[in-house]
Amino acid sequence: MDLNKTLLIILLISQLSYANDNIEISILTCSVGQEVYSVFGHTAIRVIDKENKTDQVYNFGMFDFNTPNFEYKYLKGKLKYHRGVQETVNFLKIYTYEKRLVHEQKLDLTADEKSEFLNRLKLLNQPENRFYFYSFLDKNCSTETRDLLKHIGVSFENQELNKSNRDLINSYLQEMPWLKFGINLVLGKSLDRNSNRNQSMFLPDYLQKEIGAAKLNGKNLIQSEKILNSIESNSNSNIQQIFSPLLIFSLLAVLFLFWFPKPAKIIASFSFGITGIFILALWLFSGHEEVKSNLNILWCNPLYLIYTPFLAKNKTNKMLSIILVASLIISIVVWLFKVQIFDISILPIFAILGIFNLQELRKIQKK
Repeated sequence: MDLNKTLLIILLISQLSYANDNIEISILTCSVGQEVYSVFGHTAIRVIDKENKTDQVYNFGMFDFNTPNFEYKYLKGKLKYHRGVQETVNFLKIYTYEKRLVHEQKLDLTADEKSEFLNRLKLLNQPENRFYFYSFLDKNCSTETRDLLKHIGVSFENQELNKSNRDLINSYLQEMPWLKFGINLVLGKSLDRNSNRNQSMFLPDYLQKEIGAAKLNGKNLIQSEKILNSIESNSNSNIQQIFSPLLIFSLLAVLFLFWFPKPAKIIASFSFGITGIFILALWLFSGHEEVKSNLNILWCNPLYLIYTPFLAKNKTNKMLSIILVASLIISIVVWLFKVQIFDISILPIFAILGIFNLQELRKIQKK
């Protein structure tokens, strides 16, 4: 009887070991791309089932450009992303074609942990759970993977960083100054609080780093790491860096210091006003929390839109001029005291607005 029990235990252990060896789960981290949606990288999950001879990638960040009103839904925070599955070989072909490296971290999990992970993964991939509202900071391909690892008991450190989420984002945009300018224009002051290690995992590279340092039940989470593809180096010059917003706006500021014709003033006033309306609309109506409380609206004031007709008729408005000058001064104070950090390209824009408003105030004083 004892011998039979011993043999049974040995058989069960061997079956569990066999089942465990037949399933491999890995986290894939893809390097940054050149498209707007790919500049921060990507995270996916690879599952190899040797018994059923499948090798698939579970994707958390899929969307359809053909979605009706795509741009509006994205800005409103109502664009539905979805989870999907594709063959690993096809996944690698796409990222190799885009010249993006795919880094694999194979997880060291027990049979129970693998089962729990896969059950949760398959549940999330069910038709009724597949779609979700995207959030740049809180619900994307990287945070979904982080939360899935937490579900099986992985604990991540949560120490505060000496960088804000804006700092983390900007580090990816140094070679794309116009995109950096645009993103910082629409992001509010909440992005300027110091981030922490848990929050930083909204970025795939930071998730990869934290997974590499994580433990599960006292052992390292990662069993092995490797690069799955090879790519050619991309040495194309970036026209964004040559004609950066800092350069363009600086040249305009110098030009307008000596020559600021009426048509240019009308265009500038209208442009600042329309942009201010856009910032205000995002603040009031978008579901993305990161675009709310955006103090760019102080200098990029919607009131410039009201001022435009006065310029067209060669008229001035003392009250409007005083409000616009005051809002510009407040913007500078906000930046100096780091209430909200503005993009460096705003400096020459401040100069342009200063020239614009001082010239208008001088007209009022002459009357």
